[in-house]
Amino acid sequence: MGKVYVSMFVLGAGTMLSLLTFLGWTAFATILSISAGHTVNTSTFSTLPRPIALSVVALPIALLAEGGIFLILSLRRWRGSPHRVRWDVIPNHNVVVAMTAYNDEKSIASAVSEFKTQPDVREVIVVDNESRDRTSALALEAGARVVREEKQGYGYACMRGLIEALQVPKVNVVLLVEGDMTFSGKDLAKLTPYLDNVDMVVGTRTTQVLTNDDSQLDWFYVWGNMFLAKMIQIKFFDVRHWGRVRLTDVGCTMRAIRADALRTIVDRLNIGGHCFSPHMLMVSISNGLNVVEVPVTFRKRWGESKGAGAGKRKGFGIGLKMMWHILTF
Repeated sequence: MGKVYVSMFVLGAGTMLSLLTFLGWTAFATILSISAGHTVNTSTFSTLPRPIALSVVALPIALLAEGGIFLILSLRRWRGSPHRVRWDVIPNHNVVVAMTAYNDEKSIASAVSEFKTQPDVREVIVVDNESRDRTSALALEAGARVVREEKQGYGYACMRGLIEALQVPKVNVVLLVEGDMTFSGKDLAKLTPYLDNVDMVVGTRTTQVLTNDDSQLDWFYVWGNMFLAKMIQIKFFDVRHWGRVRLTDVGCTMRAIRADALRTIVDRLNIGGHCFSPHMLMVSISNGLNVVEVPVTFRKRWGESKGAGAGKRKGFGIGLKMMWHILTF
């Protein structure tokens, strides 16, 4: 099924490219004909290269055929996997917050304090990913437990935080966040109720009225995250509900997961770079975990961004890596 998915993506991209080429050629031929004082008719487009004409006809047909195969395989994939509303109430959430940090001395103390004061939060663990400033010292002063992750990378920091959180006695829920003050501790109350029904709740930052206009989420990042999120949704397509999960944001760090569910997948998480967020989503879904997405608030970052938000060129590069990881997962 993975090969069919990759083939569909390639055919879809080829179809779009061929159609754009056809439209461009048509517009160019029309402009030339008018500028030469000729009447625009069918002969105007007689110079259309044969390969372009064939691709405009053949690629959509091939794409439809691949889509039919993908639909059949999707039906077979989820056969015998019924979906029912599950009520597995967590009597005491006992939340442990795993907070990633890298050179976040401007924000870390405020972030720790904000999440530490939320109801049901038992501990905040700050994973210092080899910061060169006072991140660790300020996190300790704010009441967090600090662990240092020597392997540089967003994914390594996330994995270390998840592993450390599972070691806390009686932990029932693990919340993954960043320590840059973009996420609000109050949103924890939105996520945990859904854990009575599902295994993991992921945030989405694409709801405009819940984001500050000075945050990093302009049209470029919103559209990019939505596109990649829909790639994952299609990858796990189920005709009954357009997918086993509905996603609009692939890069949101804030997510809450039941500790018992996390234990079943934590050893399968192995991406140390910026592709960790979509990787964790796909590992969870492919291993049978139920995932739901909930809108969260998003604020301006304190300090400089080290990830995709550092600039559109870097963001585009990270987006391409995420796309490749989604295609080849």
